[in-house]
Amino acid sequence: MSNTLIAISGDKGGVGKSSLTALLSEWMLYCGRQIKVVDADPNQTTQTWIDKCSEMGRQISSSQANITIVDTAGTSGSSLIKYIRNADLIIVPFKPHIADLEVVIGWFLSVKATLQEKVAFVPNMLSKTKEQAAGVEEARKIVAEEGNGIILPGLVERKAVYPPLLNGSATNFFEGKLDRNTRQETKLLLTEIDKILGLK
Repeated sequence: MSNTLIAISGDKGGVGKSSLTALLSEWMLYCGRQIKVVDADPNQTTQTWIDKCSEMGRQISSSQANITIVDTAGTSGSSLIKYIRNADLIIVPFKPHIADLEVVIGWFLSVKATLQEKVAFVPNMLSKTKEQAAGVEEARKIVAEEGNGIILPGLVERKAVYPPLLNGSATNFFEGKLDRNTRQETKLLLTEIDKILGLK
């Protein structure tokens, strides 16, 4: 398999980019793939997670891997960094609130069509509210109008499940005890990402 670069981005902080980076990394490892994980965010949340896992005896990142996952900074201008320009897939998590949508969709509309077509939005930290449902639909509408990008299955806000990922663990997330809803939800999202990348 040729080298694959996945960038987790979106020009907005606090939407779960680091958690999604960790979740996607765990999935790739669970599927038996080697990955290289790069933390390009000055906050270094993902690198801290990698270090914690290493301290517990588990290697996450390999320099020899042909799949690279990059956690980018949630700051203005992130669309211009080399990882975004060279990515095979740009995964953009977002909270479907008006304020977040303005920033995330604004970023999407500001980049070239060649980048837009690589964007996969992930509605994140979802709750069952009319506002959030409307936010997801608004994102779908804009993606349809642009003719680029896709909306992937979302992740419900599970404070007892996803944030603790970043505490590190000696075992893979998917080898632990996951409730049925979490397992179904994550598998739905992550297998869709596999399909986009042509991974089996």
